[in-house]
Amino acid sequence: MTASSRAFPSRRAALLQILATGFGASAHLPMHAQPLSARPIKVVVGSPPGALGDVIARLMALKLGEALGQPGIVDNRAGASGAIAAQYVARAPGDGHTLLVAPDAVMVVNPFTFSKLPYDPIKDFRSIALLGKATLVLLVSPALKVKTFADFIRLAKAKPKTINFGSGGPGHPSHMAMELVAKRLGLQMTHVPYKGTSLALQGLMGGDVDAVIVSMAEAMPQVKAGHVIPLATSGPAAKEVFPQLPEFKESHTDLDITVWFGMFSAASTPTDVVRRLNAEINKALARPDVAAQLAGYGLTATPGAPSVLNDLMVADRARFGPLVKALGITAN
Repeated sequence: MTASSRAFPSRRAALLQILATGFGASAHLPMHAQPLSARPIKVVVGSPPGALGDVIARLMALKLGEALGQPGIVDNRAGASGAIAAQYVARAPGDGHTLLVAPDAVMVVNPFTFSKLPYDPIKDFRSIALLGKATLVLLVSPALKVKTFADFIRLAKAKPKTINFGSGGPGHPSHMAMELVAKRLGLQMTHVPYKGTSLALQGLMGGDVDAVIVSMAEAMPQVKAGHVIPLATSGPAAKEVFPQLPEFKESHTDLDITVWFGMFSAASTPTDVVRRLNAEINKALARPDVAAQLAGYGLTATPGAPSVLNDLMVADRARFGPLVKALGITAN
């Protein structure tokens, strides 16, 4: 910045200074009395109404609206594996009024499966907060006749490519999780893609596939009913929910895997706005009622700084990117 630009700030800089003053100079006011502006907070999600992403977006919109004293609304822009919603927020004004709730696949896998992605997860966004992580579990059919994860590994190594595993589709988190397990443990299995994990789970119970990795929330009803056998798990609630099971990371240090949801804004969003939104989201996530609601959907609330989400996204891209390329997975 030049000396003249410091002396005579642009109209945009002046407006941002006014906005920042609302967060800093009026610190004597309680936080809930400091709205970003009178306009609603729009939370955009690439899921249809009723899907997990939509439910999380609605919860966050409600809590942000309550904290900021203005309406919080949800804008469903489903399609293209979340790319439509992400592109919309990437091109929105960076004023903190248009936010994206997205799962890890949108920011981690899409850059490697789309030949022309209309957004850059690193350059086009600022991380607001990591909202929650899901605990995953490996399920097998009783017909496979294995009782432990060690048995599963021995069978897969003794009979390469004979174990079929289902997933929610090419590049889906359930697909990437199993492929990472196979890669790190030296297993060869055959992938059977479905249109969603619920169908993959049905395929497991119907005997069409031998194994799946799904979220704890999806797995528990079938585990309790005795329809499937859980062998291994990973995620923040792993030991709490499945104390008798080994964690994937016990077999390999790079198998501490999970599915997560995060909140993002456009890259031009000022730091003061990011901090304010992060603070309000963290307050909401720390509330027992909010944590309980997320737990009901199989997610563990994860309050933290924006850097936590940044670091997680970068680390996941570093390990899943080469895997996607090696498997030749494309969304085109």
